[in-house]
Amino acid sequence: MTTGPGWVRPSPTEREARWDVATGVLLAVGVVLSTALSRDAGIDPGSLRPGQVEEVGWALAVALPLCLRRRFPLSSLVVCAVAFIGLQLRYVGDATMTSVCLFAAVYTAGAWGRDRRRATVVRAVVVAALAVCLGYVLTTDTWAALNGLDANRPAGVLPPLAAFAVYTVATNALFLSAAWVFGDAAWVRTRQRAELAERNRELRVERDENARNAVVAERFRIARELHDVVAHHVSVMGVQAGAARLTLTRDPDGVGRVLSSIEAAGRDAIEEMHRLLGVLRDSGQPEVTAPAPGVERLAALVAQPRGDLATTCAVVGEPRELPRSLSISLYRIAQEALTNTVKHANATRADVVVEYGTRAVELVVTDDGRGPTDRDGTREGLGHKGMRERVALHDGTLTTGPDGRGYAVRARFPLP
Repeated sequence: MTTGPGWVRPSPTEREARWDVATGVLLAVGVVLSTALSRDAGIDPGSLRPGQVEEVGWALAVALPLCLRRRFPLSSLVVCAVAFIGLQLRYVGDATMTSVCLFAAVYTAGAWGRDRRRATVVRAVVVAALAVCLGYVLTTDTWAALNGLDANRPAGVLPPLAAFAVYTVATNALFLSAAWVFGDAAWVRTRQRAELAERNRELRVERDENARNAVVAERFRIARELHDVVAHHVSVMGVQAGAARLTLTRDPDGVGRVLSSIEAAGRDAIEEMHRLLGVLRDSGQPEVTAPAPGVERLAALVAQPRGDLATTCAVVGEPRELPRSLSISLYRIAQEALTNTVKHANATRADVVVEYGTRAVELVVTDDGRGPTDRDGTREGLGHKGMRERVALHDGTLTTGPDGRGYAVRARFPLP
């Protein structure tokens, strides 16, 4: 449905069409009764008045087109106006009920005319025709006599015939103007309601789309978190388990320390999994999980044992408070980079640097391992995809690749 400049009012409903038929029939009955009563009341142009059969015919011709007034508003107006003019020229009794029919026809043409230009033209032609008819009847002696006017009567502000003409013209002008204005106003109100309904529909669609996007985004977020948590801790546990196997023969006393590291990594993984899966709990239950780790826990992350991999963590510049989501992203990117170093790089050293600038914060993770062209191939996998998604979330940039000594991951985030 369109509500722009070319908006077309929808056709009437079946219920509205049935009401139109009932209204037209009731008005036809009213016009016939009004005509008969005017004859009985002596409102009678004498010999000029046509027979009863013709009067009934004119009455039906004025009223019955209104049975289709909303289906064919312009055609109904033309037929009604022609019949009204013929009725006036044939001196058919009282014009009260026929005027009501004419008002309804002019109003409906304005309110329901689907072609606005044509509706304006048709109404203008009808008004002009009625004006010509009015001018004609006002200049005939017959109408003056029928209304009891005496041209020789002493004049007041205006002579009797002139006063009658001014009164008649003013009354008809007000009558037709009101029908025209009310019809246009009804059309405008209907269009505004249609625009409001269309906007509400668009908002509902947008709301549903946002809800679906939010669900998808949350799924991606949970997937990233699960990957980061599981991949990191499981990789650390695997490295430590390998170290424990070698230590059994070389340093039996050191096996306990290695097993403690494995236990700590497993406990950390369980805690973070518990925190992450807590978002799937019923929102009505209290939250009992710890907050997601951020940049404040980066040093502890780097200090975790990773077999023979030596790690360092450094901060350059003056640390500042970061948005929580940005802080978490820095932590997760560093975690993923270190996980990749353990799994793929065969490195002996990894360095993590966080540099605070005036307009951006940058995370750099470097190692001295083999590059991505070795037998493991490129490192672009789910982990790298997750890092890029986190960077894109904050309008940052991510650069990965060999740096001459090994492999480097650089994530730069603009500061708010």
